[in-house]
Amino acid sequence: MAQEQQEAVLSGIGRRSFIRSAALTGAGLALAPAILRAQDAGKSDALNIALIGAGRQGKILLGDALKITDVPLRVKAVCDMWEYSSRRAQAYCKAAKQETKFYATYQEMLAQESDLDAVIIATPDFVHHEHTNACLNAGLHVYCEKEMSNDLSLARSMVETARKTGKLLQIGHQRRSNPYYKHAYNLMHKEKFFGDIVTMNGQWNQRKPITPLPSNMLSKYGMTKDYLARYGYGSMEEFYEWRWFEKYSGGPMTDLGSHQIDVFNWFQRMNPSSVYAVGGNQFALSEAKANNAGYTPESFDHTIAIYEYKQPWGVALGSYQVDLRTSHGLFFEQFMGPKGSLIISELTKKNAFFKEASAAAPEWLDEASQAETKADEGGMKIDPQRSKAAEGHAGQLTAEMNKNPHQLHIENFLKAIRGEAELTCPAEEAYAVAVSVLKANQAAKAGGKIEFKPEDFKA
Repeated sequence: MAQEQQEAVLSGIGRRSFIRSAALTGAGLALAPAILRAQDAGKSDALNIALIGAGRQGKILLGDALKITDVPLRVKAVCDMWEYSSRRAQAYCKAAKQETKFYATYQEMLAQESDLDAVIIATPDFVHHEHTNACLNAGLHVYCEKEMSNDLSLARSMVETARKTGKLLQIGHQRRSNPYYKHAYNLMHKEKFFGDIVTMNGQWNQRKPITPLPSNMLSKYGMTKDYLARYGYGSMEEFYEWRWFEKYSGGPMTDLGSHQIDVFNWFQRMNPSSVYAVGGNQFALSEAKANNAGYTPESFDHTIAIYEYKQPWGVALGSYQVDLRTSHGLFFEQFMGPKGSLIISELTKKNAFFKEASAAAPEWLDEASQAETKADEGGMKIDPQRSKAAEGHAGQLTAEMNKNPHQLHIENFLKAIRGEAELTCPAEEAYAVAVSVLKANQAAKAGGKIEFKPEDFKA
């Protein structure tokens, strides 16, 4: 955003102006987060939110935001450069009886919408920093999709801007708000059901054929080369399939893998000490050529990474695979210890935990209940509604189980704005995930191992 546009936006922020001015003074900078929470918690009116990026992921987030009833909200604005995406978003908002304005540029939206509280950002990775920093500097709280950026220096700038402005920055690792994952984390750390975790593995297999863009989409909704260039794209193929291009994305390892490496880091309660990785894109290249796709994929279509976590009891190893050549097994994470093991996934039918035959059963484990809810291979299904280990928070978990994880993650963000919750995925923790996966890409290209220092994960 040009300097004069920024000044125009900041001069018209209305009810946010006092808080912002306090946050930018020396004393206000230190007190800003607490002041902001207190200010926002005192509001009885609905939160005014906007969406930047109404594409495939933006549509999901908009739909889930419109389902939220626990926190009153108004979708005041939607911004997207593509008419096709804007039309779909308009249909969503109209069906939800929202009075929403639509913009092609975020600069215009920020200049015109003076009473926004927060923005959800679901644009491609390479512009996350631009959109996030502009919104934070305009006095808004931000929910930004992962990956934070395909460039660590730009991801770091997002953390720094959030600190400087005192505004909340939630990153879209929605498993951290998922009740099944929270319950599994409790089994691991509070109940110590598995003992010390020594081995992890995970995968995300998702077959994605590489084919030309639909001709009717190009003829009806195609954008001119000049218009695309204004937003940083060289063609409709680059715009629509941006995840295959290194200047826009970190590829499948960041698009899919970062969700699960986040779970590795979260459940291990630490960042990795090293990563070794290999990968390639020969299949993607040959398929694009055979199908006359009209573009050349750059990102790896498969990567296998091995992470080391230096725990007090020894090195815990985590192997991870992301593969767009096959869908077999889909996606899950698995954690193994000397007392038991755990399989966890957003595909809840996969969720189960297993007790080692040599391990004593914990007092809360009801053998009759275990028999009734037996999962594959003799495991017990992860069911926060039934497990005695969930006592004390079972009611909350049961209510959450009826909601989509994206909805829960956005709800957490909105409640944090109102001072009713802490963020489940603040930017500092998400930055460490960005380091973990982007360095895995680097290791895979070199076909080798990268050692981490603790300071590598600090933004």
